[in-house]
Amino acid sequence: MSDDQSLDLSRTGFFDFDRRGLLRFAVAGLAAGVAPEAFAQSVPKRGGRLTIGADADPIGLDPGTVTAFSSYDFTALLYSGLLRWNAEMKVESDLATGFEQPNDTTYIFHLRSGVKFHNGQGFDAEDVKYTFDRILNPATASPNATIFASIKSVSVIDPMTVRFELNAPNAAFLSYMATNPVGVIVPRGVGDLVTKPVGTGPFIFVSYEPNQQFTLKANPDYYEKGQPYLSEVVFRFFKDQASLTSALRSKAIDMTWFKDPKVSAQIVRTSPDLVSAPGKTTRTFPVWLNMKAKPLNDVRVRRALSLATDRQACLETVLGGSGKVAAMVPESHVGGYDGASEMPYYKTDIAAAKKLLAEAGYPSGIDLGDYIVVAANPLDVACAQILQQQWAEAGIKVAIKPMETAPLISMWLKGEFATLMSIALSWSPDPDAIISRIISTGAYGKALGMTDTALDAMIVEARTLLDRTKRAAAYLAIQKRIAEQAYVLDIYQYPLRWEAWWNYAKGYVPLAANIRSFVRTTWIDK
Repeated sequence: MSDDQSLDLSRTGFFDFDRRGLLRFAVAGLAAGVAPEAFAQSVPKRGGRLTIGADADPIGLDPGTVTAFSSYDFTALLYSGLLRWNAEMKVESDLATGFEQPNDTTYIFHLRSGVKFHNGQGFDAEDVKYTFDRILNPATASPNATIFASIKSVSVIDPMTVRFELNAPNAAFLSYMATNPVGVIVPRGVGDLVTKPVGTGPFIFVSYEPNQQFTLKANPDYYEKGQPYLSEVVFRFFKDQASLTSALRSKAIDMTWFKDPKVSAQIVRTSPDLVSAPGKTTRTFPVWLNMKAKPLNDVRVRRALSLATDRQACLETVLGGSGKVAAMVPESHVGGYDGASEMPYYKTDIAAAKKLLAEAGYPSGIDLGDYIVVAANPLDVACAQILQQQWAEAGIKVAIKPMETAPLISMWLKGEFATLMSIALSWSPDPDAIISRIISTGAYGKALGMTDTALDAMIVEARTLLDRTKRAAAYLAIQKRIAEQAYVLDIYQYPLRWEAWWNYAKGYVPLAANIRSFVRTTWIDK
């Protein structure tokens, strides 16, 4: 895109844009086969299969209800939204050719004509309205309802034009709209999207064999001329890093990623034909607290947990320092601060922790029962074990309980765990996507027992701030309040994955979002 066509969005917390009464963004279309400079390599070859080693099966494929990161790789290839993230993690057009913003709360999107869903159904403005009405319908129980709570109405102007009216300015709105699966469009009139996905994306669902493989084929009607280059994409599932490593070395798979930086460094060092991408620090590892009842409804117990935690020791031991101690929002999510590592009750103080427990009525210590963690992520389990040892020094006892991801997520969303649970957050398009999880009026917040109306007001206000400096200050204040009340214990932030692929897989671009959107531009040269 030329400079006058690009959308500049720093007032949303990412980029600056200049509003001159009416913001206009128009893109004539993407040229056939043109790849970003970062991966432009000779003339792409058509056809062939890309085999990707995956570390977890998808947990549902309906973008309106999915919550598991393990599903995002698949929704990224099956579905499209009005906007999307490009290779430089800037927002660009997708199913919309452009939009107008006559004021801070109105967006008018102009849609791309001639687009078809995988079932042959034509795409138009009614599908856009249906998608967001469905998300906001309580019967859907969509986790995205909180994210899009600022939408007052979605109305069809004509088949190729749709208007969004917000109830207040929302600095995160365009970022959410660009994010898969949050902002993608589903077809009206289609029932079971959980197991039979129907999108407009570059690949079409073929089959899924749990714990074995997931198969996609090229969408011949995909709107970007010449893409995708591949005829087929196959995900093969492996339950441990050793199996993934072996499959990559033998070239049984062409591409994968690793959760452990030490494993990634070792295999890349010994395999010169592998291309690797250092992970971007975008993930947070939190301990979620159930505050609906004793003992964690007492702030003194929560603060004792925080003071008994040596976050730096966890970071060094588990990740070899590949990350940083930080609060709830990584610095990559909004400009203007350094990740907010200096937080109340972050400094380790065992004596102070014991004193708080005694004041709360537990002079001999306390048994908090099960501490639930994701069994499939050895780094999470390792961190939990270190925390268990650290907390024991202050007289806080926990029993680590690793669980499979699907039931764990269900328990987390419903607040059906007794005291402690760790489920790490993947990349989010905006700080609001993380912080809004604990708002008292939202499903997550209610499930955790949140009742802080003052914090709720701070979160809502931050969402409306279009000035980047003011917004950064607002999120710093929010995180300080969260830490001061110890609503969530954030341990550290770190890269979600370390990617690797053989050099015959051309045209691929890893994203900070850690989803493989650019498989659509990948081609095989062997």
